[in-house]
Amino acid sequence: MCNMLLASAHLIALQELAAEEAAGHATHSLAEDDPQEHIYRELELQGLALLQPPRAYQLSYAGREALDLMRAMHAENLLPTIDRLEHNWRFLGSDILAALHAATLKKGQVGPVTVDMLRARGFTKQVQDTLEKRQLTCLNRYGEAWRDFAEHHRPRLEIYGDLANAIRHMHPGYAQKPAAQMTAEQLALMEAMNLLAWSIPEGDNYVLTALGQAVYDALRKEGYSPLDVALDEPLLQVLAELADKGSSVLTPEQIASLQLLGYVDADEKLSEAGYAALKAYSLLQKEVPEKTRTFAITEPEVELLTTIDHLVQEHKPTNKEALHRVLVNRMVKRYRALEGRRGRTLRERTPLKRQAVALLEQVKEHDEWFNTNWDLEELLVGLEAFDLLRAEMEGRNMGYRLTFTGQKIVEEQEGNTRDISATAVKALTIAETHLGVPAQWWIEQAREEELIGTGGITASGRFYANLANHCIRRLALTREEAELLEQLPDTEGESCGFGSNSREGLDEEKRNWALEKLEARGFIDRLVDCQMIRTEAGQLLTRAVSGAMHLGHPVTPTLVRVLAAIRQVGTLYVKERKVRMQPHQWEEAERLSGLRESEFREMLHIARMGQYVGEATLTEAGLDLLAVQELIDKEYSVAAKRA
Repeated sequence: MCNMLLASAHLIALQELAAEEAAGHATHSLAEDDPQEHIYRELELQGLALLQPPRAYQLSYAGREALDLMRAMHAENLLPTIDRLEHNWRFLGSDILAALHAATLKKGQVGPVTVDMLRARGFTKQVQDTLEKRQLTCLNRYGEAWRDFAEHHRPRLEIYGDLANAIRHMHPGYAQKPAAQMTAEQLALMEAMNLLAWSIPEGDNYVLTALGQAVYDALRKEGYSPLDVALDEPLLQVLAELADKGSSVLTPEQIASLQLLGYVDADEKLSEAGYAALKAYSLLQKEVPEKTRTFAITEPEVELLTTIDHLVQEHKPTNKEALHRVLVNRMVKRYRALEGRRGRTLRERTPLKRQAVALLEQVKEHDEWFNTNWDLEELLVGLEAFDLLRAEMEGRNMGYRLTFTGQKIVEEQEGNTRDISATAVKALTIAETHLGVPAQWWIEQAREEELIGTGGITASGRFYANLANHCIRRLALTREEAELLEQLPDTEGESCGFGSNSREGLDEEKRNWALEKLEARGFIDRLVDCQMIRTEAGQLLTRAVSGAMHLGHPVTPTLVRVLAAIRQVGTLYVKERKVRMQPHQWEEAERLSGLRESEFREMLHIARMGQYVGEATLTEAGLDLLAVQELIDKEYSVAAKRA
């Protein structure tokens, strides 16, 4: 989806161009000091008007199409005539298009946060849901038409020196205003060129899109000449030629021009700004990903990683018994420090923390206290799902070791252990996607978790955004997560938009964290309008685990390893969608799984209880589960390549 900016002034300008055309005038000329010049410039960059040098404009085919849509909406009394629109009213913008896109992902259904903004623009209709006997607000044909219109019209990138100077000194994002000296006209130009987007629902904060960030990084030179081109697509094509074929293919004048703009150094090599400009060129050429990738980890999971790290450094056992003993002591010490505090941050006022602090006084047995609040097995499985730790044999017992990524998280969180939510990380990674617009409460959550600071994205924010794109995912699902995935609500409920758990109950907090985990693993997508949908992997996973809902962990990485080993050894019967095993093949499957005999048999028993494995077959549910893992592997390998 490309941004498109159409305010009432743009629509009036299009109408004027149409009127000039109807009167037999080929173009509409502007005086040198015409205050509406920036409006026509924004229309030109978006392909809605054509410039006839030096200062005349005419209606383009796309501009005529936009006017026809507006007139049709007026004819159906969905909007007033263009000349009666409110002054400076935003008809289309990054936030409105994001709302349209979110509704499209939900099969046209509009979320509670964006109903008013879309209804006010004539984009909605009421539909009766006969199954649930309720009325839904959905996109009408004009909402769909404007969404499609914006999809098919990519703006042109053309930045002159005056705008380049402003961009160079602007705030790098997640703020209310880019810079005190930046004008409304410059902001509009940036939005029209798909360089920045405004948050939903009120546009309280802006973010630089992936293209906007690349342009921001490219404009490093001090003092661009205001009337000269600082960055445009022909210039980017010349830079690409230089990168591909070397300086010999360029003229001395082209090299001198690129050096003057700071994209090429004295040795005729690309500078840091030149590489950033090439990234902008790449973003203009390639398709932007649709899906937002994210990451989540809880404070107790971080404490467990730290516990394993300390035990390994001290050459002590890391089996479950040892981990439980040391982790309980760490958590007791941590929550003792919270006693008597009122909670100076939102993350110290969550219902789970309040309960844990209160119970610490009441329950004298620390093991009982820990087990009331957390489940060690669940923590281990959750960490293994992101490949942050791996199980390995320590003599006769199974122990744990941190992966490279797990070690990096321990280092990042040292001295500041905290939850990192999928919501917060998504506020950063969504700028890289087709949608590009974050919800305001995601930004607030990211600030609370210190992923955004006064200078934009923090080092922590960049670390977790990078993890979102590169971290390996392994299938894992608790019973609570499986039940929530199966009965996924349409919307996030009353808590959506507050950016805080402080008013919620314990059950609501646990439900929210289950959603965080489901989204971080790629099974659901929480949209900017508060709606929720299952991803393709989530839909398939829901079907696969339908017979395993009674298990404490319907899916674990170890279970998937066993199923993969069985599929590798057995014989696939395509029509039946089953893999059949011969008696002598079980030993080979055990070897391929990497488990000891007792562990393999225990996992095989669990697989049969979950209906993934029959007496001598890998069932359709088992094959579905492996198909989910393949989808996740493909999804995140593509993400890693793009990043």
